[in-house]
Amino acid sequence: MFRKGFRLLLIWGLFLTVASPAWGVRVKDIANLRGARDNQLIGFGLVVGLDGTGDSPGSLLSRKPIVNALERVGISLASEDISGQSIAAVWLTATLPAFSKSGQRLDVTAATIGDALSLRGGVLLMAPLRGPDRLVYAVAQGPISGIPQGVSRAEALPPEELAGLPVGARMVASVGAIPGGALVEREINLNLNSRARLFLNLKSPDFTTAFRLAKLIDQNLGYRTARAKDAGTVEILVPDSYLGQTVELISRIENMEITPDSVAQVVLDERSGTVVMGGQVPCTQNSSFSKETMKLNSALMPLTQRTMQTEETSKLNNDDVRLRKAAGDFEALLTQQMLKTMREAGFKSDLLPESNGEKIFRSMLDEQYAQSMAQSEGSLAEALLRQLQPPAKKF
Repeated sequence: MFRKGFRLLLIWGLFLTVASPAWGVRVKDIANLRGARDNQLIGFGLVVGLDGTGDSPGSLLSRKPIVNALERVGISLASEDISGQSIAAVWLTATLPAFSKSGQRLDVTAATIGDALSLRGGVLLMAPLRGPDRLVYAVAQGPISGIPQGVSRAEALPPEELAGLPVGARMVASVGAIPGGALVEREINLNLNSRARLFLNLKSPDFTTAFRLAKLIDQNLGYRTARAKDAGTVEILVPDSYLGQTVELISRIENMEITPDSVAQVVLDERSGTVVMGGQVPCTQNSSFSKETMKLNSALMPLTQRTMQTEETSKLNNDDVRLRKAAGDFEALLTQQMLKTMREAGFKSDLLPESNGEKIFRSMLDEQYAQSMAQSEGSLAEALLRQLQPPAKKF
């Protein structure tokens, strides 16, 4: 009697599981707020302190700027007076994140633009980083790092021999990094609290997903609060209750769960002959798709891979065995999870705390109970098997 009632409870739990909607993702994982984006910065700088791997003495890219820099500190020299190869001219790049504030640090990448061999061991002199509007948003300075040991002054190759080597074989390190080497000096103002409308841009534009997002916002914030303008943009009217509190509104929208739509995809592994299909790919009970796929794979794959696929084809005859095992495993897993939930809900006592050994034993005991019930006659696995097995062919 207990088993019959428990099976009815399992069937009801399975019904609730199937009837419930699929787990979604947060809105912030599939969409971004328009205007809250990164900004690219670029600048010119000089790296000094190199061990003979800098620009050649005849390069004006590094000689002329260093002469100008020395004049600012009261030292007047000509380009010809600066010898050695301890200086290199570099391009600097950095990314300014949205809502960056003055004083925050940015990572900087330095790349040579002259004939320098390596930047290892050098130090970048203070250099401004500008945006597309030519305004200075950050200032970079610091030692170059992230370069493995490359050529040194003793290991430098002659120019004619270096020119004959392929690019991948050249032992040069002409790009380096300066972690946290730039300080933000100018902020990008983005006042969200003064806005009456917001726009969300989908990372992967899709008409169905945009429509679902608009309807989801309407259900939580009120009718006609949001509308999908196109496949990649959703417009949101800020409700009166959120005027001046746009940050709170954005936080609420970002944490809403949505099920984005996906296109039907089929991925073919040419090496193993494996075909992986997405959930949106329609499949019928006949084997026409499998036959066409096998023909295509046989035409494209070598003999060894065809042999592997022939073995895979022979395994298709064991569908009934695999289906029966999957149904039993599903019932066992569902039973075990329900037993675990029931124990956590009301089968524990606060008077006698449960040890780790008892927890492990109870988990193993629940697993054995679940497997035993799945193998018994009249189990949920048999009902699932009858529903999932294809109907017998009529002759």
